[in-house]
Amino acid sequence: MVFVALLTALPAAAGKIQLGDDAVLNVDVLLQPQMQLVKNGAPVGDVGTDFFLRRVRLLVFGSITKRLSFFIDTDQPNFGKNGDWNPAFYIQDATLAYEVADKTWLEAGFILAPLSHHALQGAIALNTVDYHSDLIRYPLGVGKVWRDAGIQVRGFAGPLTYRAAILNGVEGSRLENGQVVNPDDLPRVVGHARYNVLGREEDLFLRGIYFTDHPLLSFGVGGDYQYSAIATASGVHDAVALAADVFLDMPMGADQELIIQSNVFSWQQGFDNPRSGTGFFMELGYRIGIVEPLISGEYFNGRVNAQDLLTLRPGFNLWFQKHTFNLKTEVAVSRAGDISHAKTGITGTAQLQLFY
Repeated sequence: MVFVALLTALPAAAGKIQLGDDAVLNVDVLLQPQMQLVKNGAPVGDVGTDFFLRRVRLLVFGSITKRLSFFIDTDQPNFGKNGDWNPAFYIQDATLAYEVADKTWLEAGFILAPLSHHALQGAIALNTVDYHSDLIRYPLGVGKVWRDAGIQVRGFAGPLTYRAAILNGVEGSRLENGQVVNPDDLPRVVGHARYNVLGREEDLFLRGIYFTDHPLLSFGVGGDYQYSAIATASGVHDAVALAADVFLDMPMGADQELIIQSNVFSWQQGFDNPRSGTGFFMELGYRIGIVEPLISGEYFNGRVNAQDLLTLRPGFNLWFQKHTFNLKTEVAVSRAGDISHAKTGITGTAQLQLFY
């Protein structure tokens, strides 16, 4: 309780260093310790327990001039999960941005692919414990953790926000079985557009909850395409993804808000590819002060038989210091494969977050 009280008193900003009139350097850390209880997770079939670090990140970002900025962060996810203390340490993001016109940026580097609201959210500002990552099915071997190398234009035009990126995607190569993917070594194209009915989200990384005193309501669509990027037993196929979403963050009174988010995804990577199919999720939460009960669920209908997924995730959050310090909990009840006959998996998760 003393630990909680001390961290609740922390200021929202951390290592901000003013280097000049427009030059600013920020150094932050993200720490997310997790505890999980897994049904039949123990060797003899009892409940398994696991303590590990879901994310450990160092973030370095800032501005060089009024128009020139950068963002770099690292990650070593799932450090210690299932006793594995050797997960890869890597660059998570690395972007350089130049504001070519008012509220219009040209960005280059290792970029978060702009497909949907959820795919553009930062791990620091999720409303749920974690992403609905089972529904994000970019082609295997493309970039890393939803990122890819390339360039992007990002900006605002009245109530419309947009991002359009040309990314590296699948490298053209001849596989061992003789199939050739991306024979002309063409780039990948990804785009996202949002219409803001109420308010406007201007963050580089969108949020799952804003603790806002003014309403936010927006609708988004996105697409992802690369020619001849997927090789399966039936041949080489284009990689196509389509997405649509809605996001609502509505103040409901003194220090209260209603949060609703839903995303729909269609992944087309060959009819015999288990990653192909259509899925959606929905999140519903209601915050009263620091307390927020919420529930989310996700469903995926695969093109290949017995590749479906159904998960329900009731949870409870305590926002001691908003995104700076919080505790998130959930119980995931899921079925995968042939969901009408599959066994039900249950995983309870509690996660502390410190972002400072």
